[in-house]
Amino acid sequence: MYLSKLILNERDRTVQHDLSNAHNLHRRIMQAFPDQQRDNPRADWQVLFRQEPDSSIVLVQSGIEPNWTHLPRNYLSDRTDHPIQFKPFNPQVSHLQPGQILQFRLKANPSKRDKQTRKLIGMFHASDQMAWLERQSSQHGFKPLGVDVIPTPNVFGMKAKGTAPIRILTVLYQGMLEITDSARFIEAIQHGIGRGRSYGCGLLSIARPT
Repeated sequence: MYLSKLILNERDRTVQHDLSNAHNLHRRIMQAFPDQQRDNPRADWQVLFRQEPDSSIVLVQSGIEPNWTHLPRNYLSDRTDHPIQFKPFNPQVSHLQPGQILQFRLKANPSKRDKQTRKLIGMFHASDQMAWLERQSSQHGFKPLGVDVIPTPNVFGMKAKGTAPIRILTVLYQGMLEITDSARFIEAIQHGIGRGRSYGCGLLSIARPT
């Protein structure tokens, strides 16, 4: 797997346009990956991304190596010598054992399907958002410990004129977790957690405690 840290040039009009429309940002990131006729290339290439809070930094995780030279000219910041930080990483069961404590960050779309209308609805109360994370963690091989639940701006996008807009409620979870099942935990890292993965949700970032 590969992890890229992109520092975007917020003065660039193309960047501004993409950051204001989640569908455009998704399409822009996918330009770094093979252009093939597939039903779901994002899932096939295991592409997940997250714009970091209050910053022009976008983290991108992928199962195959990206080619960021396909980004438009001036898309990345000219204020740093390293507008792209890139590294391979390989989460392994031998390195992620049950009982291990890690720091984590996850931007997610806590939501549920309404029983009557069958529409997806976001969870607005912090208690419901935390309960959502606990349900997800039980399915994905970890247990949350001392988690902060931080409201973040909702995701908005538009695929084309005349189509229904994309509106996704998002929350930033960060704190500590304990691994309970290594295989399920690694799968969660590789494939993401929850809905909205095409629009900047679901990337589970981990680090050793400091």
